[in-house]
Amino acid sequence: MKTKTLLWVVVSSAFWVACSDGRRGNTKVDGGVPNTNLGCISGSSPENDPTACGDGVDNDCDGLIDCADPNCSGLGACPVCGMITHPLSTPLALPDGVGDTVCTTDANCPTGQLCYDTPMNMDGNPKECRKPYTSKLNFTGFGPTQTLDDVSNIQSVCATMEHSWMRDLHIDLVAPTGEVLQLDKFLGQTGTPDEIYMGKANDCDQDGSPVPGTGAMYCWKPTATKKAMLPYANANGMMDHVSSCLGNSVDELPAGDYQAAGAWIGLLGATLNGDWEIRVADLWPMDNGYIFGWSIAFDPTIVQDCSGPPVQ
Repeated sequence: MKTKTLLWVVVSSAFWVACSDGRRGNTKVDGGVPNTNLGCISGSSPENDPTACGDGVDNDCDGLIDCADPNCSGLGACPVCGMITHPLSTPLALPDGVGDTVCTTDANCPTGQLCYDTPMNMDGNPKECRKPYTSKLNFTGFGPTQTLDDVSNIQSVCATMEHSWMRDLHIDLVAPTGEVLQLDKFLGQTGTPDEIYMGKANDCDQDGSPVPGTGAMYCWKPTATKKAMLPYANANGMMDHVSSCLGNSVDELPAGDYQAAGAWIGLLGATLNGDWEIRVADLWPMDNGYIFGWSIAFDPTIVQDCSGPPVQ
């Protein structure tokens, strides 16, 4: 029996700080001369290895100590500057066609559901309410009034996914102040090839007891050269191939970087601190999905406080 499965995997990440972590004024000698005026060690080596990034000293006299210094990004115990992830300890099933209330706007839908185009709507009927899967990442490393002022402020949104029918899905990124970017736009039931896996989908589980397959990493980037996922597939983009549980060969969307379905400029002006949300709706019955996690990577040069990972 066909069942669709979506798997989101999170990329591990965290934020970098561009400010002092409270240990400035340390006069420990580390191959240099103490400088009490600058609160650092003049003439010592830069902070660019795990030892220097964990010694409590501003080795390169730039006013930033250890993990607060972008030079220590990802070294030793220091997080990767500007990046955060939300791993899920238990895979979460992707809702499959939940809801059937007709609508014209989200206000017409029951709590927790949104108004979407669906296959029925595209055949001339009203839109329908559906319940999306949602997951949030909370960011705290920016200034209190700092906003997204360039599309390059976000370097990537990534997920590891598995799904047995990619054409079912509509995926949005929602900023803390409500701005929405369509990552993957539902385009209806038609297209060639019609069945496209994301990752190694489990297509033979039962509706009442779905079982996750194996995910592949997909990223949406402003700099991506590939079209958005469905336009890429519809334009005969190169596909991988996988043998399904039924023994037949199925097209699989290659892992990698893709353009978003919507325009990144739609996020301009969004507040950077706060809850960033991913919404995934399955708009076509049968095949289900799973989400394991997701991540956002911001340009580390715009992060103002990288002393530790932000609250997730």
